[in-house]
Amino acid sequence: MDFAIEKMDRDSVEIFWKLREALLRELGEINKETDICHFKEATTDYYMSHINKDLLSWVAMADKKAAAIGSICIFDRVPYPENIPGREGYVLNIYTSEEFRRQGAAALILDEMIKYSMENGIKKLWLSSSDQGEKLYLRKGFKFQGNSMELFV
Repeated sequence: MDFAIEKMDRDSVEIFWKLREALLRELGEINKETDICHFKEATTDYYMSHINKDLLSWVAMADKKAAAIGSICIFDRVPYPENIPGREGYVLNIYTSEEFRRQGAAALILDEMIKYSMENGIKKLWLSSSDQGEKLYLRKGFKFQGNSMELFV
């Protein structure tokens, strides 16, 4: 399958919401008790306020469908020896719709994240991985560090 990787913007808010909701339902973080209306509103507000500032997101498109998504939250922290600039990115919400799994979409999105980080002075990427994503992150150079995984770029 050929995927087109696109950087998301304010017009992509509905794609962001739909795939984030699917991810959280699959992880069991959204259930019948969840106030989905309030959660959607809060998520949409956050996205609209942060996209392409300190939230960067990419989508893999296939056959005019959003196949996969991934995001980085960017922040600056106090410098330390491995990261003098202190600029880091927390990788989150990498999710592939069921019909597109195991076809490389998430890997392409992660490649874009790493490339962007290298080009923009983000010295460290880190994440908390599900069991399903662990092999991908290890292949891309992330290493275990306590209860999270990280990659210095």
